Amino acid sequence: MTRYRLRRIFLLLLMGHATACATASVSWQAPRLTDSPDSDVSFADYIEIEQPEQVRITTEDRTQYLLYKPSVEGDEIVSSVGEVRSVPIADIVKLEVMAINGAKALAKTFAYILAVPFVGLAILIAAYGM
Repeated sequence: MTRYRLRRIFLLLLMGHATACATASVSWQAPRLTDSPDSDVSFADYIEIEQPEQVRITTEDRTQYLLYKPSVEGDEIVSSVGEVRSVPIADIVKLEVMAINGAKALAKTFAYILAVPFVGLAILIAAYGM
């Protein structure tokens, strides 16, 4: 049982580090848009101009749709990757885009790089009573 103890400890720390880095700096942000075509930027204009990788759309009945590589076709926003979904622009209440905070990701990465060796050392000391 003790033969693979170090390997298990290392893999446990590595999995925790990878999970923390993957989810550290991504959040959904709602750009300042309106649903009326009279205003400066509408949902359709934003999709056509910015061409985001993925968007999360909330409709009037509070259903949320995740669309990958969305495009505007007629009066609908359509996902062009994966499961093909379309949402009528008139039904959209909220549109959010995925935002990545690079500074936050860098800070968390350095914190984990510094913390992982100390936690590993503490586990080794506790396991082997050095």
